[in-house]
Amino acid sequence: MEAAASQAAWERSGGRLEEQEEEVDEYVVDPARTAKLLVSGGIAGALSRTATAPIDRLKMLLQIQEGRTPMTMRQGFKQMAAEGTMSAFFRGNGTNVVKIAPETAIKLTLNDVLKHAVVSDPDDITPAQRMLAGALAGGSAQALIYPLELVRTRLAVCPSGTYGGIFDCAGKVLRQEGVRAFYRGIVPSMIGILPYAGVDIAAFELLKERLLDEYDNHPPAHVILGAGMLSSSLAQFVSYPLALTRTRLQAQGVGGQAVRYTGMMDVLRRTFANEGFRGLYKGAGTNLCKLAPAAGISWFVFEETKLALGVDVRS
Repeated sequence: MEAAASQAAWERSGGRLEEQEEEVDEYVVDPARTAKLLVSGGIAGALSRTATAPIDRLKMLLQIQEGRTPMTMRQGFKQMAAEGTMSAFFRGNGTNVVKIAPETAIKLTLNDVLKHAVVSDPDDITPAQRMLAGALAGGSAQALIYPLELVRTRLAVCPSGTYGGIFDCAGKVLRQEGVRAFYRGIVPSMIGILPYAGVDIAAFELLKERLLDEYDNHPPAHVILGAGMLSSSLAQFVSYPLALTRTRLQAQGVGGQAVRYTGMMDVLRRTFANEGFRGLYKGAGTNLCKLAPAAGISWFVFEETKLALGVDVRS
């Protein structure tokens, strides 16, 4: 009798242990899945940014212009064309790809890991939890890759011939301005990326869920593109003034010129005083023309690459 009771207790204990193991397994990162997400994110980031590189450079040229009569988009394109080669429209894109590919890969993969860590079943995650996971993932990726963001900005906005490429730019910044220069503008960048990534990722995932239900797990390409464009547009409206602040901080001090701003609040205060509220959104139209299609392409390529690699369409 005692032996039977002991056996029953052992079996119940074993059953509970198995249940606990199953629960723990849900939080263990799957290396194969993680690798597939990293590859998908890297490809998505590289293709989307290369497709919109000319508009990205134009946006930066508009952002660094000061005064109440800013350069127009047409004047910006003329300035790039005046440099004489087609490569002028893509200046800084090599750095951009080197930066955005790992950044997108890290952001989207880490977002997936964080969602699984927050709740046992990702289908039960709330919009607020989605935003938190997206914000943390975006902020972490940005912090890791930030020095390349500064190099990319310098290559895009400085006159032709200032730098000979990625390594020349990085070397000159290090010699002339020191290590701290690589992190110039990181505070507004981090403050800006948290709401941007949170809104963008949460909005896209919520839209995707509805679209998968509506189209029986097979939404058309243009629908996914549209969802990505809409989510990024909402995110940009929230965070754009901080993106402009970051660019102005990164672009100052080139070639030994005086550093004009002391920090993020100084840029915001002087921009508002000298250029008005619209000055905080200078280049926003151009950025939207670049960011919306870039985000749409990025989300579409990410989802299609995941599908091709065998990752669940609803993950």
